[in-house]
Amino acid sequence: MSDNKITPPPAEAGADEWDGTNLAGDIVERGIQKNRPEVQDALRWWFRWAHVERKPAFSQAEAARELGCDSSTYSKVFRGEYKNQQGLVLAPPAMMLSRIKVLRQQEADNLANVNRGRVKTPTVDEIWMVLRKAWNDRNIAFIFGESRLGKTEAGLWFRDENNHGATLYVDLQGCMGVQDIYRAFARALKLSPDTAIAKLMPRVYAAIDKTNFVIVDEFHHITYAYHKGSSNKMVNALKAIKDRCGCGMAIFSTNVAREEFTEGTGKEAKLLKQLWRRGILKLQLPDAMRAGDVRAFAAAYQLDFPAAPDNADHDTWAKLRERAPDFEAMDLCENIAYHHGVEHLVSVLRDGMKIAKKRSRELRWKDVLEAQAVYDRLGAKKAV
Repeated sequence: MSDNKITPPPAEAGADEWDGTNLAGDIVERGIQKNRPEVQDALRWWFRWAHVERKPAFSQAEAARELGCDSSTYSKVFRGEYKNQQGLVLAPPAMMLSRIKVLRQQEADNLANVNRGRVKTPTVDEIWMVLRKAWNDRNIAFIFGESRLGKTEAGLWFRDENNHGATLYVDLQGCMGVQDIYRAFARALKLSPDTAIAKLMPRVYAAIDKTNFVIVDEFHHITYAYHKGSSNKMVNALKAIKDRCGCGMAIFSTNVAREEFTEGTGKEAKLLKQLWRRGILKLQLPDAMRAGDVRAFAAAYQLDFPAAPDNADHDTWAKLRERAPDFEAMDLCENIAYHHGVEHLVSVLRDGMKIAKKRSRELRWKDVLEAQAVYDRLGAKKAV
């Protein structure tokens, strides 16, 4: 009989038998806090970027090579176990910190290139103002609006611009119970979502602190959970994370959830109203894209669009028709604003650019109209 033994897979980080071969968000957060304040931000940024947000994420060995150190040193630094003979925590190796600084700047430059494709609209500005206020004050903010207005993209863009290792984006889509809530947070924090819920909950709490800002998207999915009482527990889970961790939080939702907050009845409604009262900031977006939002996209694609009036309250589609009755793309823009939204607008603009490129000239509204006509033909009923 062979004496060869099968080596078991590494134990999960945080378990009693953990051998330090992997890293998890709560383990790392405790380790980072053992370092001097001036290096905590750099370490926190690197861990979140390299192991959570980067696609594909670095393995521990790959991340160590990127920073010019061995895997053992890397693990010790992020667990707060990089010590001298007297047991005092040492600063991370100078080369490691230098590489993080260089790579962070490179990522900022790369992100600037990516963000050139994003358009700062009045709606994005409004959302960001609320998010910054909630983060600075460590409060809860609610942002409500119909689908297709660009709420999620604005939240992701805010995370990218204001990351510093501190902004978390948590998608509640598909959450049907309290365990799903903690697993969604676990995925955002690089914790194993398969951990038993009794162990997962304290690990989520340990991985978030008052320096974090949490963007919770698709909140409306938990207001009509299938199992009776599940929405109660899920709302309580969000309240517990906010209260125990002391972080700022923004809750993104469609108007369905706002109706539950303000018009619902019964036990679930009472609990929702408790959370509602906790929200200091509440932003209600319009039911369609603003004229100013479409104007911002037109400017980004170097297309003419009627100028904004001096009175911002008059920048509506109805007033725009009165001021610019001859604007050739009025029907197109208003139809997209009311019935399709941001993603469709961007698709039509990009398709229009392809048409203009084939004709070796700059983009014109007639190219965008031609691109929309293709969508209309595809969606039209056809005789059989």
